[in-house]
Formats: sequence, C-alpha cells, structure tokens
Amino acid sequence: MNEMPETGPAATSLEDKVPSPAPASAPPRHGTEAPAELARPRRRGKRLLIILFAISVAVAVAAAVVTAVLLMDRPHQARAAAHPLRATVFGLRAGQCFNSLPNGIFGAHAVPCAQPHDGEIYGAFLVAGHQWPGSGALASQARLGCQTRLAGYLNPQLATSGLAESYAYPNQGAWAAGEHMVVCEIRGTQGKLTGSVRASSP
Repeated sequence: MNEMPETGPAATSLEDKVPSPAPASAPPRHGTEAPAELARPRRRGKRLLIILFAISVAVAVAAAVVTAVLLMDRPHQARAAAHPLRATVFGLRAGQCFNSLPNGIFGAHAVPCAQPHDGEIYGAFLVAGHQWPGSGALASQARLGCQTRLAGYLNPQLATSGLAESYAYPNQGAWAAGEHMVVCEIRGTQGKLTGSVRASSP
C-alpha cells in the first residue's frame, strides 16, 4: 500500500504548527577538505626537489674539483717528461763530482768532491746537427772531443795510475728527446775517489 502525502489546508496548518528545527551545522564537505589533504604531497614533493637539487650541486662541485686537479696535473707531467735525463750525468757540469745511481750507467747525482765519489765531470760539449748521427759516429766524436779537453783539466802533479777516462753520449731515444750533449768523466779504477782531479787555478 502506498502512502500519499496530505494535501490541502490540513497539510498547510500542520507545517505551520510544527516548529521548524534549528538549522543543523552542515556536514563537512569533502570538497573543502581536499586542499588540506593535497598539501602534504605537495610539501613532500618540494622537499624531494630541494634534496635532488642539493645532490646535483654537490656532484657538479665534485666534478669541477676533479677537473681542476687533472688540468693542474697535466703541465706537471709534461714538464717531467721533457727532462728524462735529469738524474743522469747529462744534468751535471764540468767540475762536479758524482755518485752513480742504480738506474743505469748514466744515472748519477752530484756530491761534494771532498766526499768519496765514483767520478768527476771534466768536460761537456754539444754535438752539431739535428739528425741522429748513429752510435758509431757519435762514439767517435765523444772520444775525440773528450781527449782534447782532458789535458787542460787534469792536475799534472796527480798520479793517474788509478784513474780511467770515460765519456757518456746520448742513445737514439735520448737524442730524440733533445739531449745532444757529450759528457766527459774521470772514474777511479780501484774504488771511489776522494778530492778533485782538477788542476788548481793559477
């Protein structure tokens, strides 16, 4: 059975007599709460962006530091490569005494002549030309050039029985690196020398 709503004056007077209820507070709408709920993900997103930005800046700074170190190190390596014979007799000059190093027959470092030493440099000269002359030709030039310089350097009052003349000249690799110097040496045949073999200045 369907109930029909009352109509006419009775319905009207009933509505007039019934006091109208106090308006209840409107329930919260989901639409008004949405911004508060969406604010949290937005804040988290901002924090994530800040963290990613900080990481990218740190990585960029680290990369710049590494690049600067590499750029500063390259000239140093180039300078070191330009002097492959620095710790050899080719880096010494006439009048210096030296001790040999274990890096080969030409390895040497200067020491005072008053201390025991392996040898003494009595002369040095440059070989003319730019192209590699060959080992035989270079050895001949070294021998003749050093012999002409020995008499003017050696002390004539010195006993020479325990001395031996020698010379050092660059091999093809050293020549290509720019070393064209011949170095003339006096070495002891019975152990280390003490004191210089050089003639005193007049």
